[in-house]
Amino acid sequence: MIEHYLDCRHEFGGRGPTAFDCWGQVRDVRANVFGWEWLPSYGAIADGDKRAFTDACVKERVAFQEVAATPGAIATVWRHRLCVHVGIVVLVDGILAVLETNPGSGPRWLSVADFERQYLKVIYYHDR
Repeated sequence: MIEHYLDCRHEFGGRGPTAFDCWGQVRDVRANVFGWEWLPSYGAIADGDKRAFTDACVKERVAFQEVAATPGAIATVWRHRLCVHVGIVVLVDGILAVLETNPGSGPRWLSVADFERQYLKVIYYHDR
């Protein structure tokens, strides 16, 4: 289900099919794995512009509700009032996990518990 994403490289502004940034990966997985409506691209947000990234996340979460980690939920990572990263909750061999990509590690999945240990404040949002 997510093997394709693990073979892709991390690239800021990447919207697929072989390179993604964190938001690009989330929106592609929602559309192509879960079959849900495409979220806006936001590909023009500059690398490192966490204020613009936060503004985009806040705009999108209006249609979402805060939930416990569940398949398809967007895992948002917060540092104070800034959203600094996102991933998406998936099932991997029956384990609830978060698929993410970032410049340091590239694409990977972590169990929900490991993801939450990696980042200080994680909030999950879902529109289903």
